[in-house]
Amino acid sequence: MNKTQLTDLANNPAFISGIYNYCDRWCERCAFTSRCFLYATEQADPDANDPELRDLTNEKFWQKLQNIFADTARIISEWAAETGIDLDSVDVTEEMAEHKREMEAAEQDELSKMARHYAMTVQNWFRDQFVTDEDVHDDAMNGSEPVSENVTARDAAEIIQWYQFFIAVKLTRALSRPASIDESSDDEDVLTADFLPAEETDELVDYDAVISRAHRIDSNGSAKVALVAIDRSTAAWGALQLSLPDKAHTINQMLVELDRLRRLTEKRFPQARDFIRPGLDEVLSEFVS
Repeated sequence: MNKTQLTDLANNPAFISGIYNYCDRWCERCAFTSRCFLYATEQADPDANDPELRDLTNEKFWQKLQNIFADTARIISEWAAETGIDLDSVDVTEEMAEHKREMEAAEQDELSKMARHYAMTVQNWFRDQFVTDEDVHDDAMNGSEPVSENVTARDAAEIIQWYQFFIAVKLTRALSRPASIDESSDDEDVLTADFLPAEETDELVDYDAVISRAHRIDSNGSAKVALVAIDRSTAAWGALQLSLPDKAHTINQMLVELDRLRRLTEKRFPQARDFIRPGLDEVLSEFVS
């Protein structure tokens, strides 16, 4: 996709701005794919349905990734030239080093370690309890208790496995966005003053403060989607426990781990639950003209 095609696509008024920033990337189960710019760009790719391009061990995957990087670099260069920005004059070495330090610190955080431990516990549970993925479904079908008419054991297993690593990724991102600002501020209003017209403010804009506030908003957004994943995983484990009563005692461990993870996440990010994800946490009618 060239720059013109990308720009034309981005200008589609049907898209909900930023909806993909705090979603769970489970497009197959999303009701908002028709309103998502990122989904549209992926579907515009003629190779979108090629399974080899989703296989990290396949050469085609890496070649496709290289092409994406090349196209992205070209588009950025064109935009920079149009706006008069000299990319060669921008020194990002220190910024990259700082980002690396923040990521390393986040990965060593207690919350991040707890999330990774949960992910591996899930991995081990499915390995120990079932020889193959099909065994999950076979065992569930022979269970003495049905889950419900709308949620099958297969659904529950898919939900658990979809989110098992996702939670750790999002919490690590949340922890890697430090911000030294007043935590009592509301996310909804925190950026308002920074973008007032120049004639409406008597002070110069503190761009460091703007970035700091933006980092906190991103932290809360990332923590929010992690909490959503924790909630859904908890419900899925509960459903699986009903379907497979003979494994109930081993599932209890998962529920305990998730509860500890939820409590610590809410403690570390007390405003995360209040974060409003574009589109996903808003009334649909607000987007209908």
